[in-house]
Amino acid sequence: MRFFIREMAKRIKAVKCPQCGSTRAKELRPDYYKCSSCQTEFFIDSDDININHKYENPLNKINVKHALISISVIVGCFIFISIVRYVLSPKTFYNQPPSVTVAEEKTDKPVVVWNKIVKFRGFANTDGEGMILIIGARATKKDYSTYEDETPSYGIYRATDSSEVAIKPIRNIDNINFTDIIETKLFENGKIYVIINNKRLFVFDTGRYELDEVQFQSLNLPELAKGVFEIRFEPEEGDGFKVINELGKELYYFPIINKVYTAEGYYAARGMKLPNAKKRVGFRFSGKSDYFPDEKIQLIKYYYWWQIGYPVYQPGFKWDKDFGGSGIFTDRSPYRKVLILPYIREKSRMISFSDFTPNRDYISGHVLAYNDQEVMIAFKPTLSGNTIVQILDAATAEIKWTIPADMPYIISDDAVVLKDGYLFTKHEKSWLLNTKNKKGKLIEWNLDE
Repeated sequence: MRFFIREMAKRIKAVKCPQCGSTRAKELRPDYYKCSSCQTEFFIDSDDININHKYENPLNKINVKHALISISVIVGCFIFISIVRYVLSPKTFYNQPPSVTVAEEKTDKPVVVWNKIVKFRGFANTDGEGMILIIGARATKKDYSTYEDETPSYGIYRATDSSEVAIKPIRNIDNINFTDIIETKLFENGKIYVIINNKRLFVFDTGRYELDEVQFQSLNLPELAKGVFEIRFEPEEGDGFKVINELGKELYYFPIINKVYTAEGYYAARGMKLPNAKKRVGFRFSGKSDYFPDEKIQLIKYYYWWQIGYPVYQPGFKWDKDFGGSGIFTDRSPYRKVLILPYIREKSRMISFSDFTPNRDYISGHVLAYNDQEVMIAFKPTLSGNTIVQILDAATAEIKWTIPADMPYIISDDAVVLKDGYLFTKHEKSWLLNTKNKKGKLIEWNLDE
């Protein structure tokens, strides 16, 4: 053990570290020492009463040093990454100022969608392409089930790719609901007529894509100038309407010829000779006979006189008994077996008819569409068989194409003849059939999803 001796009041004392009690100390200068064990520096007062010390923990020096090194590394890495990102950024073109990040206020852009779709209708545009008219309401979507600013609207979409062509508001309509009754019909003039709630009549121009309300007061038809209480499509397949005016009178309005008939005049006009009639072809399946149930169903081809816009009477074919007039008849009364009754033939302006496919059997059948070149039919050949869809040559009855069994399709009265085939629409689905490349496409109109 080492001792540091100094003369003080004739006493000799060992110098001890006040921090750890070690006597191993090194004198730095007179009265100043440094402990060799804990590195504490201390000094002794001249009166040898007080020992003052300064303690330095070497670990603190190490920790501070390490902390400074860590901070330097982190700052260096951040600067390096920032430089690399700036150099590699695609926005660092010549003479482009450095980007400045600005905190942007988050805003949700309003989205306008179809929140109600009440009616779909197919049609052909001026180029013979398949199109869809949609009638409903559009609104701004706030969340999953909340909408604002609802606007009655109509839209036009292309059937080939479901692309949007135009969306426009319906003028003079405040609102449209799912409970609204909206009926549509494609007339021979290529226009679609729209009836809303049996009260208001609109006409859609398939060339201009405009939907306009029919103002009855401006038609120069006194019977309708009083106002329309109720309007419906004519029950037959002609291009007309059954109207009840505000005076309660039953009328029949035919817009293409801009003519109004009374009820009696309408029934008489269906069989009257037309001023500029043309010969036209038609196809229809016969019905099941009550008098002759064993007679098979036939596909009938017939010719009749027709003129655009005038009242028509659609013929019905089924094997029946012609008793030669009106009256009361019994099973013993003489009759003639006929496929169409004489008065029906006269009222439908029929010229001639024939069994178009005499060697074929049908359990049921439906004519989907036809023109001068071909006729499209759907039928069941047997009770247990599946429905078959075929296209026949309109002149020879030759089968031009049978739709494959695995091709999805729909059968609908909303059938439109296109330049390359047909378009069928039923509710929210359409079937676009190209008869030239023999391809079909089933479309589900899931708009704004």
